[in-house]
Order: sequence, then C-alpha cells, then structure tokens
Amino acid sequence: MRSVLVLTILFLFLILMIPAHLILLVVGKINEDLRYKIGKAFVYWIFRLELFVTQAKIEVKGLENVPDESVLFVSNHRSYFDILVIFNTCGKRPGFVSKKEMEKFPLLNWWMKDICCLFLDRQDLRSGMQMVKDGAQLIQSGHSMVICPEGTRNHKDELLPFKEGSLKMAEKAGCKVVPVALIDTDQLLEVRPGFDIRKGNVKVIYGEPIDIKELSKEEKKKVGAYVQNIIADTIKREKCRS
Repeated sequence: MRSVLVLTILFLFLILMIPAHLILLVVGKINEDLRYKIGKAFVYWIFRLELFVTQAKIEVKGLENVPDESVLFVSNHRSYFDILVIFNTCGKRPGFVSKKEMEKFPLLNWWMKDICCLFLDRQDLRSGMQMVKDGAQLIQSGHSMVICPEGTRNHKDELLPFKEGSLKMAEKAGCKVVPVALIDTDQLLEVRPGFDIRKGNVKVIYGEPIDIKELSKEEKKKVGAYVQNIIADTIKREKCRS
C-alpha cells in the first residue's frame, strides 16, 4: 500500500504540475535563478510528502558543519531515497549530478532540470568535462550541488571506489566539499526484491567541510579517495555507537 501511495503521489505531481513547469520554462528565459528557486520549492514539498508517506524516520547529524555559502555535497549512494533525504535535510535544496539515462524519463526530467540537476554521460569524456564546467558555474551562482562518486547505488558495507574526477567541480568552482554519510536509506526500498517501500530509520551525517586548496599535494592527487575514507570512517564510527 505504501509503495502504491508513493508512486501515485509522484504520478499526480508530474501530471498536474505540467502547467507549472511550462510557466517555469518561461520564467527561466527571463531569470534562470528564479526558475530554480521556485522549482526547488515545489520539489521540496513533494519530497517532504513522499518521506512522510514512507514513514521514514530521519536522524540528522552535523548540520552545523554545512557552511552558509554554496558547496559540493559528496555522498555515498545506497538508495533512490538518498536524493530525497539530502535535499530535505541539508538546508540548501541542491541540484544533483545524475546519470544520462535519467534524462530519458518524460516529465521527471523536466523537474530535474527545474532544480538545476545535471546529466552525466559516463561514456563520453567531453560530456564529463562540460558537466564539471556547468556544475562549477551553478555553484558560483549560489546553487549547491550533490554528487555520488561511487557512480551507482551500492548496498554493500564497503564503499565502491570514488571516481577521482568527480570532485573537479569543487576545484573549478573554488567551493568547499561537504562529505555526507548516509546509513540505511536502502532499508526503505532496495534491500527487498521488487518495488516494496517500507518505513525505516535513516541516518544522514554531514561532515566538516573540506577546502581542497588546503590539502597536501598527495591528498589533492587522490582527493576522491580522501573524501571516501572520511565517509567510510564516519559510517563505521556511527555503526559502532548504535
């Protein structure tokens, strides 16, 4: 029943909000930042409703570590619900870097663009370079972004290696990186076969911001691994406390 409700809410939102999206397209021609601001407000409330229906109990830690300025959030990736959890808890209403395939989903791709999401073709180096450039420009314009350098959802205890080029956006934008550790978001959906959404307890932990410019030469060479270790250590430490 919970799964049906979540899908129904999403479907109704995508259909009933077509006029709103069309208005946002016009607004974007005049003021793109205003388009993003309005789009993010709509999506924030629909995500909040979906999380309420799911009955996800979210424990947030380290929110005081998130700076006032725009940042690049770097997170492990366990579930589709990661997007909802970060968007509704980080205080920034950020855009996301998503795989290119998501751009093929009608209506959903409209709203992804309305909240300044970017689409990455992992097989096209030029696409990756353009994504870094576009993401850096968004951050410099005041829009925080989220990237999951594992590249895919991972339900194992060990994190997949973070792709080293994934943090180039922060280097180019000159912004800080905020590590995000997500725990048990996959309990809401992915740990069971099929589309079976259930309530669960979720933790999201925001780590201390990292200024890449202040890292050592060796750390800069493998900044992806550096951030991965921070997130992995945070998860292990938190699980030991539980």
